Amino acid sequence: MRTAHVLLGFVVCLAALTGAVHGQAPDGLYYQPKDYLLEWVKGLALVMALSAIALIAWTLAAHRGRLAGFRARVLLFLGVCCVPFPAMLMSTAVGLEQSKAIAFCDSCHLMRAFVADMKDPGSRSLSALHFRNRYIQDEHCYSCHTDYGLFGTLEAKVGGMSHVWSEFAGAGGGLVRPKTNYRFTICLNCHGQSSKFVKQKGHAGVVNRVVGGQAACTECHTRSHAGQPQGRPS
Repeated sequence: MRTAHVLLGFVVCLAALTGAVHGQAPDGLYYQPKDYLLEWVKGLALVMALSAIALIAWTLAAHRGRLAGFRARVLLFLGVCCVPFPAMLMSTAVGLEQSKAIAFCDSCHLMRAFVADMKDPGSRSLSALHFRNRYIQDEHCYSCHTDYGLFGTLEAKVGGMSHVWSEFAGAGGGLVRPKTNYRFTICLNCHGQSSKFVKQKGHAGVVNRVVGGQAACTECHTRSHAGQPQGRPS
């Protein structure tokens, strides 16, 4: 009977969490469900970090004057090394995942103008066009500015931190300067095999030229953000 109550309680809690994640927004608009697994990982990392602090504090208090003993050393090793390590890994993973969100880019005042342009219904820039029509479902900034894969992700983070340091040190002059030329093969990740792209006569042979670095999408199309030369949307 007790097992049944536990299972029932688990189901009720799971349903409540799922309902909260998939619930309708107050304004009547649909928003994509939150990543509740990510939320649980964040909570678990916090619990483990607090557990490590509690274990260290308890060991110092309970083994006062006997910290050189085997038991105290084992407990301190667990509290200092073993328990915090997975919490650190999970926190890093959560941080990298959250940095893909538009809200993360919008938290930097240098990027707010770009995010505002992307969300502007009247903007004619490519970023606004893609956002308005949801050509990219989520992580819009990340999808267009980061190569897929581990090394592309790390490269983007290092580049982003250099922008943060430039702004903090006052060396940026309020401008965002790309470190390298944009890799237009990122555009082909979505457009390269779409029927709308392929049937355009002007795109004949363009894929090979873009991959080879001999052509850029912005030679014909508007640039990514406001204030750039305008062109025809794809």
